[in-house]
Amino acid sequence: MVEPMNQSSELRKPQRLRLDEQVASTIADAIIDGVYKPGSRLPPERDLVDLLGVNRTSLRQGLARLEQMGLIETVQGSGNVVCDPVGLVDPAVVEALVARLGPDLLVEMLEVRQALGPLIGRLAAEHAVPEDLDELRDALRGVESAGSAVERQAADLDFFGLLIHATHNRALSLLFRWVASAYGGRTHELTPALESADVVLEGLTDIYDAVSGRRSVDAADAVESYLRDSAARMIEAYLHSQVAHR
Repeated sequence: MVEPMNQSSELRKPQRLRLDEQVASTIADAIIDGVYKPGSRLPPERDLVDLLGVNRTSLRQGLARLEQMGLIETVQGSGNVVCDPVGLVDPAVVEALVARLGPDLLVEMLEVRQALGPLIGRLAAEHAVPEDLDELRDALRGVESAGSAVERQAADLDFFGLLIHATHNRALSLLFRWVASAYGGRTHELTPALESADVVLEGLTDIYDAVSGRRSVDAADAVESYLRDSAARMIEAYLHSQVAHR
């Protein structure tokens, strides 16, 4: 067992009202920053209580969050052992990694997303059954009726979930579930990228028209173009949020 690093003084005291969330966030940052290495043990609870300035109940709730995220593991006789954050895909870990590593990691993630675009478009055009196209059309109406960026974000994810389902490729479906889990269902720094209803609807309509028309090359180009343009908007929204928080 690797011994814990003697750097616990680098932990920052949480300041928000939800202390359990802030405990988890503070310790997660320390793990991602390398203060606690994979395989090392966190300090004993009594030490963490003093270091973080919280009560034992909030600390234990925060540690439970970390265990749920997969960042630590409770080992009988060894305490809370740090796991390797690099191999994790929990949404909270993804957001923490982006927050700590900055826009470079976000760009890399969006590059992978964009690279899959042509494959998604081509397979959807080739393999979609009539029921898939009906569901895509309904999802497009959902995008059109969205009244805010948050609603549009959810509608956009619904459309892409159905688009990927139309590929009938299970590996792509599994990848999409991770993306939807990481970025769907809540407001975050990337949400403003979907403020423009016209831009979003036009791009998704191009995708639907190409897929429903069985034009695989056009569908591949349409998905790639949409993901490229939306990635640019996401990066811009992320950078703007970082400036606003300074």
